Amino acid sequence: MRKHLIHSPESNKAMKGFDAMDPLALSSEHPLVAPDGIDTNDKAWNHLYGAMVDGLGISPSNFQLIYPFTTWDWPIVPTGYTSAAQWDFCSTVPQFSATGEYTSAGTAFNDSYGGMLNVVSAATSDPKLKADIEQARNMLQLAVNNYDTIYKQSVDAYGTETGGTNTPAYTEWLGTVGGRSWQAQLDSAWKNVQAQQNVYNQLLSETTTPGLKDAQDRLTNKDYYTKLQDPSLSAFPAVPGYSLAMDASTWLNKVQSGTGGSSGKIGFSNSQSQYDYKKTWAGASASVKKLFWSVNVGGSWERIDEFASDASLSVDISFKAWDQISITASRWYNGAFVTGVEKGPFIRGYSPYGDSNTKAVWGAEGIMSVQKVGMIVCYKPSFSISVSSSTFKAFSEKWSVSAGLRIGPFSFSGGGGSSSSGWSADSATNTFSGESTAETALIMGTSINLINPQ
Repeated sequence: MRKHLIHSPESNKAMKGFDAMDPLALSSEHPLVAPDGIDTNDKAWNHLYGAMVDGLGISPSNFQLIYPFTTWDWPIVPTGYTSAAQWDFCSTVPQFSATGEYTSAGTAFNDSYGGMLNVVSAATSDPKLKADIEQARNMLQLAVNNYDTIYKQSVDAYGTETGGTNTPAYTEWLGTVGGRSWQAQLDSAWKNVQAQQNVYNQLLSETTTPGLKDAQDRLTNKDYYTKLQDPSLSAFPAVPGYSLAMDASTWLNKVQSGTGGSSGKIGFSNSQSQYDYKKTWAGASASVKKLFWSVNVGGSWERIDEFASDASLSVDISFKAWDQISITASRWYNGAFVTGVEKGPFIRGYSPYGDSNTKAVWGAEGIMSVQKVGMIVCYKPSFSISVSSSTFKAFSEKWSVSAGLRIGPFSFSGGGGSSSSGWSADSATNTFSGESTAETALIMGTSINLINPQ
């Protein structure tokens, strides 16, 4: 099972995704840069973030807009089980950015937590025990380094095979023909990590650091773990548990019966000012390489340059329902210990927030940075896009044969050329409109908790 016990800035590469594999990613040949020098693609993502904060009343102190969109259709499973897609999403540490990419192959929060526990200094006045602990930690680090190498290679193979689509989810992929050989290697390397971790944990029983041994014991307590429900993964070991406040089927049934979620509407225009990312929990946002505007023509997704550059464009997105669903880590996670050990002490080479001589334990570049504690979901989004007359004329031909439209993380199936889709183009108002035909919910963002913010 995926583990990544010693987290580092390098390990964030898995979370930063597979943009290079996206045929729609921006490039030096098609930069889409506005006259004022602001990348129009980033500008659109910025506007959407601000529109969601203002239109839905979401707080920028804990909201992350994610891309690509993720379908929320995880099955109901028996107690003690979880689906691979659900586990990957709930466990993955969010990118440290107000607008961030989600990849199911990202670092797991339980692994970053385990990495933090392993750099907490184990107090002892016994010089032999101190030496034994240091030796055990070194052996553990070597085992983790070997595992990390295999893990990163498997992530590359996963990205190549799936094109960065998260379909299937990384953990689910490990049970397929393409992933099984990697799972065998990961399993062998992980058994060595576990063996070294057990040696280290045993030595901790003789130390006096308050709560450290208990935290380590809780992390490895299988009573707080869950089995993967997917048939192809039945032989996989149990994984640390995460729970949702409500499953997808129950939420959707409540919405369709009129007893769940809230209707909502967001909107923005290309001419409005930029949202101030300094107001967000991350204080900034990384450049987004995923195209904001694209259309499906003949089975292929194409950029919509007209929308990106039209100063007259305005867009409204409405939801039949949207909601916030909480995500909770099981009792393997001791949040009180994490808060209590904010200042350490940590082993040599580590400090709470890092400096020129030490690695950070907390913060954007630290072992632990962000915890996913919820997700923002919606059902049946619809859109209305008003443009200039020249843009309307230029895009009308593609609209008439379109099979789908992407607006940021939203993917609308249907088509301007299909009368059955309910999509329309109004030349009197220069407006394109339509509604998603999907009957599943969509995850469009996450709620986060900063770990020991500075």
